[in-house]
Amino acid sequence: MKVEKIRDLTLVSIDNQNKMVISCDSCGSIGLKSGDVFKVDPFYVGRFTARVALLEVLCSGANIVCITNAICNEMNPTGKQIIKGIKEELKLLDLDDVVLTGSTEENFITTSTGLGVTVIGIAKEDKIKVNNIDCSCILVSIGIPKVGNEIDLDNDIQIASYKTLDKLLNTQGILEIVPVGSKGIMYECEQLAINNGLNLQIYENSNIDLYKSAGPATVLVAAVKDNCLKDIKDIENLNVIGRLIKGEK
Repeated sequence: MKVEKIRDLTLVSIDNQNKMVISCDSCGSIGLKSGDVFKVDPFYVGRFTARVALLEVLCSGANIVCITNAICNEMNPTGKQIIKGIKEELKLLDLDDVVLTGSTEENFITTSTGLGVTVIGIAKEDKIKVNNIDCSCILVSIGIPKVGNEIDLDNDIQIASYKTLDKLLNTQGILEIVPVGSKGIMYECEQLAINNGLNLQIYENSNIDLYKSAGPATVLVAAVKDNCLKDIKDIENLNVIGRLIKGEK
């Protein structure tokens, strides 16, 4: 069995045709408890923590089969609200029937909210979009980097949506897609270049902050073949930010 760690993904070869794709995310001190730094309903803690791990696996081209929640608080009321949020995020993906399992902390009283989420998916070996770039291509970002109270929790069209991701996954010429979180757009672009053995060129006139945290994956970065950019030009908040270049310095 071959196990690889690539970016925030763990890839496990199941057989010659299938790979297991695993991702996780954590969240701490965000909630309604006395020790929480950022006050927000635990429902959104569940939603957005799940979103980060779900996007990592979905961007690889995998189908979700299981999601786990490690809740570092009591089931009632915090855990119930977190689980409700996770289920709402799954509902947005039409994944109501995906296995959701987890654990809560019932032995001790907690003063800060904590959550860990793990998502497991299965991808076809010949369809997986990880380290899949074999030519020079365009880099685009989709969405606006946002974090904390900058995010409209229920209706923010500036956040890259699952509908947008679905369009990217079903557009020919999209070579690789990665969600952007706290490390910013530039970091993810650099990782794409390193992991694919390519050189990175960032355009100086980019009109988006490449270093700002994108919080709960409010931005996607996609590597696009030159002749396919026209097919995604209509996506909202799309910015052409640079290129990945093969065999040049």
